[in-house]
Amino acid sequence: MYLLRVAAGKVLPVHSHRGGELTQVLHGAFHDGNERFAAGDFDEADDSVHHQPVVATCGECICLTSVEGRVAFDGAIARVLGSLLGM
Repeated sequence: MYLLRVAAGKVLPVHSHRGGELTQVLHGAFHDGNERFAAGDFDEADDSVHHQPVVATCGECICLTSVEGRVAFDGAIARVLGSLLGM
C-alpha cells in the first residue's frame, strides 16, 4: 500500500500493472487519460490498463493505493526509481 501526495498539475510516469491496483482519492483529483477521479472516488486497474495519471491543476492530490504485484513503468528512469521504492 502507498499513500501518494502529488502536487497540482504533476504528471505521473506512464505505466501498466502486473496485477491489480485499487486507488481511493482522499483529496483533490486526477485524470488517467480515460476518466476523472475526485475525492471519494475509486479507480481500479489491472494488467490490461496502460495509463499516465495527471493531477488536476486546482490543487494537490492525495490517494491511498493498494498494488498487487509490481508497477510496470515504461521509462528507464521511472523503472529505476520504482525499483528503489519497491514498486
